[in-house]
Amino acid sequence: MSMSALCLLFLTLVFVFSGVSKLLSLADFRTTIERLQMPAGRLRIVPVLICAAEIAAGAGLLFSRSRVAAQIAIFILLAGFGYAVYKARVVQNQEIQCSCFGSWSSEALGMNTVVKIAYLGILNALIWLLSEPVNLFLMPVQEAVLTLLSAGGIAVISLVAVNAYTLDSLQAKEGTNP
Repeated sequence: MSMSALCLLFLTLVFVFSGVSKLLSLADFRTTIERLQMPAGRLRIVPVLICAAEIAAGAGLLFSRSRVAAQIAIFILLAGFGYAVYKARVVQNQEIQCSCFGSWSSEALGMNTVVKIAYLGILNALIWLLSEPVNLFLMPVQEAVLTLLSAGGIAVISLVAVNAYTLDSLQAKEGTNP
């Protein structure tokens, strides 16, 4: 199993899942964007375009011809998400719900979000700089299935870990943590 393929599939799953889950809870994502008070956030199509960009960037990683464009799009998306955290926490000094993965996670924009953005950005940069060319569709079927299952498992474990950390943080704030 190629580490490059595993990382590509992991990023694909994260961005496609994030875009789809935001579309499925579009009202929550729209509220997050409106609370950030960005001029473009007033346009009702902006949340849909962000979701579509995430899905397209994630899917674009699967194809060698679109991989560079997809990675550039991921860098742009992550920079935008980083700016959203900066705007919420530093400029507005507000606690704004993230909606990073739609209704699958509930956390305020903050340090946890910054860590996720940095992690995904570093992973994207490492793939860009260090990976050998990977054609996921030319892999032997067994290797492709193993890589897909491994990337899916890592994505699920990551999502569970983020939600557990968020729950623990919320309980600590409320003083209900034993």
